[in-house]
Amino acid sequence: MEAQEAINAALTRNWKEAVRLNLLLLKQHSKDLDALNRLGRAYMELGHKTRAHETFTKVLCLDKFNTIAAKNLNLLKTSTHSRHASGPVSTLPPPVFLEEPGVTKTVSLIRLGDPKVISSLYPGTPVKIISRGHSVSVVSPDDLYLGRLPDDLSSRLRTFIKSGSQYSAWIKSLDPKILKIFIKETIRSAKHKNTPSFPITEKLTYAAFTPPELVHEEKPDVASTEEDTEHFVEPPNDSEDTL
Repeated sequence: MEAQEAINAALTRNWKEAVRLNLLLLKQHSKDLDALNRLGRAYMELGHKTRAHETFTKVLCLDKFNTIAAKNLNLLKTSTHSRHASGPVSTLPPPVFLEEPGVTKTVSLIRLGDPKVISSLYPGTPVKIISRGHSVSVVSPDDLYLGRLPDDLSSRLRTFIKSGSQYSAWIKSLDPKILKIFIKETIRSAKHKNTPSFPITEKLTYAAFTPPELVHEEKPDVASTEEDTEHFVEPPNDSEDTL
């Protein structure tokens, strides 16, 4: 059982499955704070406020400074969460983190905002991309500042956004010092119809998500690295020997 399965259930808003998976994780590690917070969130989304309250309270008993649990307990006091449909009801484009060369990009933000704000969010949380002056900022659904795109990417996307291109983004992973978001081009402006938002030359970013046969067929024409030279001094003469 891996935590990623429980995360995926939350990303697709399959809250009943999220409850089941996180309960299984907690049978293995009863003090797993991440699993407890995910479980509390799933209960909250399903409308089980009492169970959600008990779960987040348990988190605070284990870690009294846990801002995720504290924020959600506060939300429970004021929210009007209603019971959702039991099956998967995704409001995100599935799969959320499917890499598409030129169309998507995973980015580590710079100049991060308040750690308390960041730690209250979850992987899969939608965020907003906002072009401001000479930078592109990323804000939470509540318009709270989270960070900025690196300067080179900001410069590129400002041009695209100004011409009418549009982007969706979600939190991919986070910890107190690193916040990664996943950006997807949703509309490409007519001005840049033949220009990808993200340079396709960055093929190493997408190698893990590309079918093996395509990786071999579209191998970039680049010089061998030092590591390559050490391990592959001479390529085999007979291709059958490699089978």
